[in-house]
Amino acid sequence: MAIESEVVEVYTSQMRKIYEDASYSSQAYFEAVKYAEMWGRAIVFVPAILGAIAGILVALNYPKEWGSVGAVAGTVAATASFLGTNRNSASFKVSAREFTKIRHKAALEISLASRQSTEIDLDNTLRSLRSSYDTIVETCEPVPSRPFAKAQKRIQKGVLEYEGTK
Repeated sequence: MAIESEVVEVYTSQMRKIYEDASYSSQAYFEAVKYAEMWGRAIVFVPAILGAIAGILVALNYPKEWGSVGAVAGTVAATASFLGTNRNSASFKVSAREFTKIRHKAALEISLASRQSTEIDLDNTLRSLRSSYDTIVETCEPVPSRPFAKAQKRIQKGVLEYEGTK
């Protein structure tokens, strides 16, 4: 027995909401990965360059205070390198991929919703999607505001649209 289209629409509208939430979350986390990787490289590279310049200045008989600048810059670069600058990046990448999986699963379930045999099946599918989404939200590190804003702009420009979705 086919489920009434109004009932299917109620469930698919909730699935579309999960799809949209997962799309924004996924894109925001991918933007955060790029930001964290860039910041991670800069926090090592910039002090290292500053230390090298300070060393050259001391070698060229500039004031010896430049040696202190070089030492501090070298310490910052070494500490950043030792602590690892890609921890946030790796965490953000895992979250982005998990949200992408939810987005794809939601798209699939939306397209199959009218083929569900009962309202209970639709309800179980929706609850499973919501549970998966909530589990990811509970376990992932919050994304900073700047990457989320960038993700919003990119999505509005159509970054998630490709041949198969038009």
